[in-house]
Amino acid sequence: MASEFIRLYRQFNILPKNEELYSLAFTHSSYNGMAGTRHQDYERLEFLGDSVIGMVVSELCYIYHPDMEQGKLSVLKSQFIRTAAEAEYCRKLGLNEYIRVGASFAKDASQNLSLLEDVFEAFVGAVYLDQGLDTCYRIVRAIFEEDVKNAKVDMAINPKSYLQECMQADKKESVTYKILEERGSSQDKLFVAAVYFEGREIGRGQGKSKKAAETEAASDALAKMSLPE
Repeated sequence: MASEFIRLYRQFNILPKNEELYSLAFTHSSYNGMAGTRHQDYERLEFLGDSVIGMVVSELCYIYHPDMEQGKLSVLKSQFIRTAAEAEYCRKLGLNEYIRVGASFAKDASQNLSLLEDVFEAFVGAVYLDQGLDTCYRIVRAIFEEDVKNAKVDMAINPKSYLQECMQADKKESVTYKILEERGSSQDKLFVAAVYFEGREIGRGQGKSKKAAETEAASDALAKMSLPE
């Protein structure tokens, strides 16, 4: 048994069958250059783990929030599977301690939210392949259950998703965004965006990036609608 993962196996009550899967789960592609390998990293496991996490979190949202309609269930689920949330679970579980990256990436690894999110998902993918669905389900459910059970929809986390779900509750139309104006120099640019529904402007916002401006426009629309949180 690989000594580097003994503590990990004990933490999750795992008796590994294929330890190579766990090594892959914590290996970033930048490590291949140092090790002289190709495609020996977590990317495929990440793909698999993402689906397993989505399934379990969806089920928990459904079970613990029986009065919540589909749109809000989708928003609630997104609060747990977004990058910042999964990166925090990675740190909370200590999975970040096992990450292997190339020398050029080492300084940024512990602060890179996308990398931490990927490792969390890849670890779940490794458990799924190594231990099977039942054990993987038990582990993932234990990680999320109390948090999902006690959670409330927070539209401030992802205003664009929340607005989209709310507007589609009764109609199948999508909201659309348009950049109305760009101000300032290339080093200090400010974007103005508007959000539309059925051809009518319902909110407007500004920000230092197009995404930030659209997010502010969605927040503006939600505030004008007085939507429940």
